[in-house]
Amino acid sequence: MTPGAVSRHVLKLEAYLGTKLFSRGHAQVELTDSGRAYLLEIRAAFVRISQATTTTRTTGLNERLLRIKVPPTCAARWLVPRLAHFHAEYPEIWIQLTTSHDAVNFGRDDVDAAIQYGSEVGPEFVAPRLFDEVLVPVCSATVAAQQPVLRRPRDVIRHVLLHSIRRPNDWPDWFAGAGVDDPPLDKSMAFENSTLTYQGAVDGLGVAIAQVAFVIDEIDRGRLVAPIDVRLPSELGYFLVIPREKAQLRKLRLFDEWAAAEAATTRAAMG
Repeated sequence: MTPGAVSRHVLKLEAYLGTKLFSRGHAQVELTDSGRAYLLEIRAAFVRISQATTTTRTTGLNERLLRIKVPPTCAARWLVPRLAHFHAEYPEIWIQLTTSHDAVNFGRDDVDAAIQYGSEVGPEFVAPRLFDEVLVPVCSATVAAQQPVLRRPRDVIRHVLLHSIRRPNDWPDWFAGAGVDDPPLDKSMAFENSTLTYQGAVDGLGVAIAQVAFVIDEIDRGRLVAPIDVRLPSELGYFLVIPREKAQLRKLRLFDEWAAAEAATTRAAMG
């Protein structure tokens, strides 16, 4: 409100009360004795109104705001591309997404749920397994058509090998699982994270070792291919982690059900 609007409201209040609340001088306004007495009586009521308003507003926001912590690649390659489906079903629930490679700590992290990478989750959580980790080489169709043609696992070592710095063992593990002994790994290119690694494959830089769940969409669109379909499953996977005492909150229950349906579609596409 403008100062003029405030003055008009004060004049209306004074007219209603039948007394002056302020004495007005040149560029100066002071409370009268009546104004001071009136302030003492109504101050506590205004404080209670303010507190009640803040509490009610916060409660309403908490019921609608869903805060989720997710590993960066899982967020970028799986969750975010699917969130439009959730928002279409439940537009009243607001998603606040943060990314981190660290395991969730609900005592420290200001989040309601998390997607966590690992082999198991503690019994204090409701933690359905969304999908497993499965590794497979992927590249662009252009690279797949280049010489040497990719037909057998050993053919891969004749191309530039792309991988994430955070996942240095993916290529050695895949070669071991594919029966390739002592493959030379000096012809490689490393990226800060898997998202950049997969983008490098899309752009034709070489062959990337990828988690199948995170490249399914690119394969479906034809931006990536898996020319050698030798897949290496792992005991690791991705879990939706929710504190057991909060699992029946509506926003968490709805997100859990939605994520389970999306994950089932992902698992089916993984084969």
